[in-house]
Amino acid sequence: MRLVEILESKKQALRVRDVATLLCVTPQHIYKMAASGALPSLRIAGAVRFDPQELASWLRERTTPKHNDS
Repeated sequence: MRLVEILESKKQALRVRDVATLLCVTPQHIYKMAASGALPSLRIAGAVRFDPQELASWLRERTTPKHNDS
């Protein structure tokens, strides 16, 4: 299953550590990306959360489609 499909299957807001695990980066990197606006995020009661559908769209925009050369 592709990462975009995994994100689209999620129904609840994701935590920093969930996103860090999915993207194979550190939680600190996710915090920095969210704080700079590089990654779409939400602030809920002081906690950083991520809408999985928004992350899927964000990832889709940054992914280069593979070309079939056959």
